[in-house]
Amino acid sequence: YQRRVHGEQMQSDLLQRAVEERDRHIVKVTEWKDFTTALNGKNMILAPVSSGKDVEVKIKERSSKESQAEQLDERAPSMGAKCLCIPFDQPELPEGTKCIINTDRLAEFWGLFGRSY
Repeated sequence: YQRRVHGEQMQSDLLQRAVEERDRHIVKVTEWKDFTTALNGKNMILAPVSSGKDVEVKIKERSSKESQAEQLDERAPSMGAKCLCIPFDQPELPEGTKCIINTDRLAEFWGLFGRSY
């Protein structure tokens, strides 16, 4: 019985630390000028986006190109960002917020972007 209780506590502690670590590495970005720098800091980016396949393709291409240009360490990842998910719990999206990549469009929701390592 004690082992099971100890195991459950250990598992709970590990989950709590993982959630805290994840949350420290989610950066809310509303302007493209901050996107690639935050991505290169090994963060996930919460950004306002509009719907459409072209949005994800443009973000991936542009962040890849900028990451390669900023790269100081040749071993650093230079692949572009991809959409990891559209979070179920959406932060408030202020009226008039523009899409992070297609600034001629209004954002429809927040998307979470990052790299797969």
